Amino acid sequence: MWAAVRGLLRTRIVAGVLIVVPIYITYLVVVFVFDTMRFATEPLAQWVTDEYAKNPKSPVPAFFKPYLDWLVPVVAVLLTLFLLYLLGMFAANIFGRRVIAGIERLVDRVPVAKTVYHATKQILATVAGQTEMSGRRVVLVEFFRPGMKSVGILTSILKDADTGRALCAVFIPTTPNPAVGYTQVVPIEEVSMTDWTVEEAVKIVMSGGIMLPDKVAFDRIHPVLPQKGEEGNRAPSAAADGRAIRE
Repeated sequence: MWAAVRGLLRTRIVAGVLIVVPIYITYLVVVFVFDTMRFATEPLAQWVTDEYAKNPKSPVPAFFKPYLDWLVPVVAVLLTLFLLYLLGMFAANIFGRRVIAGIERLVDRVPVAKTVYHATKQILATVAGQTEMSGRRVVLVEFFRPGMKSVGILTSILKDADTGRALCAVFIPTTPNPAVGYTQVVPIEEVSMTDWTVEEAVKIVMSGGIMLPDKVAFDRIHPVLPQKGEEGNRAPSAAADGRAIRE
């Protein structure tokens, strides 16, 4: 009887954790984004609110003016959104693009800053959806040792400068944080395609493999075919038994 009670308690507690933890993590992310936007323009929002409260022609009732400070965070977020909108409009015209291009040229002259800037810009563009993620393909690649395969995201196809051999750049995310990992350049014939989406691959990595499907094409190599826009657009040919791929 005690074993049954203990099992029931464990089941209920785990169910509660599965409900609370995602909500809590979502709450932390929302708070972080809100605070970041608030801190960006909080001094300006405080000044605007103070000036508005001092204005004798303000339509706000006098008894409510002492509580205007409560609106400062909201005003700060709205100001940040408005400034971001103006910045987006500025970047959309020819003059704005030229100014931004000039700033990027200045950043490119600073050794460390240019690496951080371009990497951050590319990551944010991907997260914001400006870089199409549907073109990224999920693959299996041998890592850390032969016979052991890891889930990876094929980011580009390139060529060996000396031999012209087709190569793949593969990002291998780590558990439980798929935002960090390893970037490997491997021969294209050693990379096996899957039919998983990037979202499915992220869930697999974050779950530590719990969300893997029941069946995985592990032993036989499924050739990677370059897509339009990738280096080496000529599709490589491969035998059905997974022999080396040649252009």
